[in-house]
Amino acid sequence: MRAMISALAVLAALAGSAHADAQADVAAFNSAVEAGDYRGASLVAAETWPTVDRASPEAVAIAREFGWIAMLADEPSTALSYARFLLEQGQALAHPDSTPTVSRVLFDWASLSIAVSPQARTRLMGSLNARAAVAGRDLISARAAQVLHTEAWKAGDWAQASQAAELAIRFLDEVGAAQSPARFEMRRGMAAAAFMRAKSGEAYNAVYDVVEELHNLIAATPEGSIRDRLAGEYFAAAAWGDAMYSALGERGQRNVPDRRATAGANRKAIGELLYPAPGDVSLPRCRIALARNFKQPGFPYQARFKDFGGVVVYALDVEPNGAFSEPRLLVSAPHEGVAQAVEDVISTWRWRIDGGAQPPGCRMPETHILTFEFALGR
Repeated sequence: MRAMISALAVLAALAGSAHADAQADVAAFNSAVEAGDYRGASLVAAETWPTVDRASPEAVAIAREFGWIAMLADEPSTALSYARFLLEQGQALAHPDSTPTVSRVLFDWASLSIAVSPQARTRLMGSLNARAAVAGRDLISARAAQVLHTEAWKAGDWAQASQAAELAIRFLDEVGAAQSPARFEMRRGMAAAAFMRAKSGEAYNAVYDVVEELHNLIAATPEGSIRDRLAGEYFAAAAWGDAMYSALGERGQRNVPDRRATAGANRKAIGELLYPAPGDVSLPRCRIALARNFKQPGFPYQARFKDFGGVVVYALDVEPNGAFSEPRLLVSAPHEGVAQAVEDVISTWRWRIDGGAQPPGCRMPETHILTFEFALGR
C-alpha cells in the first residue's frame, strides 16, 4: 500500500527547517516507500521526525504517515511512538488531530503487534468500532482490521474474526478497494469464521461465490502482481470451500450442491488462464491427472478442524518422464498441517493423461495445478 501523504505535503511541513538536508531526507523517504522498502523509509522517517515543525498544519499527517510506514516495516515499537504522540499531543497542537479515532487504531494495532493477547485484541476491536462510527477514508483501519481478523482466527475466536473481517471490508470499500485481493480475502475469512461457528450451507456458498467472482476477475486482469494475488485468493477460496463442504457431512450435503461441478462452467479453466499450454490454441489442453501409484500421506488431524477433510494445492512443472518437478505450494486448508503431511510424498507423484484426447491431438501443459484431497477418516 502506498503512502497516504505526498512528498509535497511533507516538504511543506519542513519548509524553513534548520535541518539542511530535510528535502533530501523527504525525497529519500518517498523513494523508499515507492520502491516498497518500508524499513528504509522508516529509518529515514526516524531521522526526519525531529525536524518536523509541530506547529505545522501537516504535523499530524506526517506523524500518522510515519507510523503507518513503520507498521508496514514490521516495526510496531517505532509506530507506537508516533501513535503515542498523536494521542497525547494531537488535540493540543496548533492544528489538532482531526481524526483521533484513526490515531487510536494505530496505537492499538501497534500494541497488539508488540504483544498479542485477548485484551489487546479486545482493545483494537473497540477502537475499530469507534472508527467505524464516523465517516472517513484511511488505510490504517483497513489493515488493522485484517490483522485483528488473523489474530482472532489463530485464537479460535470465530465471532471476533468474523467481526474484524466485516470491518475490514467496510474500510476497504471506503477507500475504493472493492475488487482488491485483500477484500476477497476478508470475504473468505468472514464466511470461514461463520462456518466455524455453525456449519451452514450459506457460509459454504458465500466462499464459492468468491471463487466464481475471482475466476471472472482473473480472466479480465492482465498478467502481473495483481493477477497473481487474485489467483492466490482464488486457490485459497476454492480450497477452503472444498474443505468446508466435507465438513457439512452427508446430512448437510443433501441440501447443498457441491459447487465444484459447476464452478468455472463455460469459462476458460483457471489453469489455462494462469499457465496456458503451448501450441495450437485450436487444440484442447491435455488433461493431466495424478496417477494412483504413490505413497499415501498420513491424515493431518487437528482437533479444531476434526470434521474437515484436507485440501492442498500445488503448481508443478510437468516433466516428459511422467514425473513432476519444482512444486510450489499455493494453499493448504483448513490448516498448514495439510501441506506438511504431503511434503514427504510429493516426489512419488506421477502424472497421466486423463480423458480421450492424447498428444498431438491436445496441447501438453508445462505447468499443472494439482489439488490433493484427504478424505475424512483417512
